[in-house]
Amino acid sequence: MIRRNNARDFLAFCDQLDLPLEPFQSKIARAYFGGERELVVLIPKGNAKSTLAALLALHHLLAVERPFVLLGAGSRDQARVVYEIARDLSEHPSLDGLFVRRHLEFRVPGGGLRVVASDGGLAHGPTPSLSICDELWAHRSGELYEAQRTALIKRPDARLLVITTGPRSVETPLGRLRARALAGKVTRRSVLTDARAPGLRLLEWGLTPQDNLEDDALVKAANPASWISKEALSEQRHALPRPVFLQFHANLPGAGEGVWLPPGAWSACLDAYEVEDGEPVWAAVDVGGSRASTAVVAVTQDLRVAAVEIMQGDDAVLRVPEILLALAGRYQLREVAYDPWRFQSEALRLGRDHGLLMVAFPQSHTRMTIASEGLHRVIVERKLRHRGNRELDAHIAAAAAKQTGRGWRLVQGGNAAQIDATIALAKACERAQHVEQPARLLGWL
Repeated sequence: MIRRNNARDFLAFCDQLDLPLEPFQSKIARAYFGGERELVVLIPKGNAKSTLAALLALHHLLAVERPFVLLGAGSRDQARVVYEIARDLSEHPSLDGLFVRRHLEFRVPGGGLRVVASDGGLAHGPTPSLSICDELWAHRSGELYEAQRTALIKRPDARLLVITTGPRSVETPLGRLRARALAGKVTRRSVLTDARAPGLRLLEWGLTPQDNLEDDALVKAANPASWISKEALSEQRHALPRPVFLQFHANLPGAGEGVWLPPGAWSACLDAYEVEDGEPVWAAVDVGGSRASTAVVAVTQDLRVAAVEIMQGDDAVLRVPEILLALAGRYQLREVAYDPWRFQSEALRLGRDHGLLMVAFPQSHTRMTIASEGLHRVIVERKLRHRGNRELDAHIAAAAAKQTGRGWRLVQGGNAAQIDATIALAKACERAQHVEQPARLLGWL
């Protein structure tokens, strides 16, 4: 069958593969075959972005003379997602014999498809007739997008499709691309933004800061796929940190750095309780400086906050040993977690002279991602209890969540924000729940 490079033929192609498009997908397809050579689609996770991109890539290979599709993402593993969907679709009986499949590559008469990654250094050089940039929000730099955008100059019929979840920050390659589109003519109906700038069109399904971000029905409207239910989104809201939910399911631009707890979650953990003298506790220290505070927080194994001490100034660190020794005198101080960067010498002295078990807890992305996510979980699930300490409340409220390459971690919500007690609490909770695995006899030699 002779293919034509237009929307009607593409819709028929999808029907042929037993994948009829939903209305929102048809809208994206019509925009793709429209007048602008670059289309940016921002839509929440789970709305079949990758499947639609794979369908467009396969159709392009069959409908364009001398086709060359450059399929790129932030990493080769991410780029494989669209490729593997396209590979599976290409095995449909109606497409038998039309494609030659190789490792991360398709071949057709006169052209083909190649997978590249922003960290692979192979994006510059090719002359694509279609470039697909997948999940631009996750790219470490704008290099791949820039290579694909500049390549449009090489072929007058070339197109660029960016299909992604929204940017976690406006100061990212995707954030700047979105701003360029919004500087043009913008139409917004309900949760759909349609923006046009010279050579560029943007379709965005998502919420804005002015919307009611707690409205699950509104979030559902931003997820137009019929298979995503309001109930499923509500479940995700309760399971995920708020900025993660807002970025991936509400498609809220700039949500990657924001409030880390659902409204009311911390106050819901307020409780009246006692921590008896002699109970086992786990403590953590977070040492600040002239612009930050120094905090010591202790919790029980069942995550009752037993002690909170917050001090200001450069000399606050000098008071930490006496606070820890006082805790050891009142409770069974099982261990103290500390960042060796600022407390190594004092930790060694406390261990040597007073027998305290000091556990180094470097505040790397990996360690703090685990601790941050763990603290979020025990608060949201109301497994942690606190008695209402104004300073600790302020530190909890001042914290924000920031995405890293390892996940999200707690950071300061503003330049003057102090969150040292939050960090100490996160570390103490992780150590209190850490259970050493007993040694097992594997066999006799």
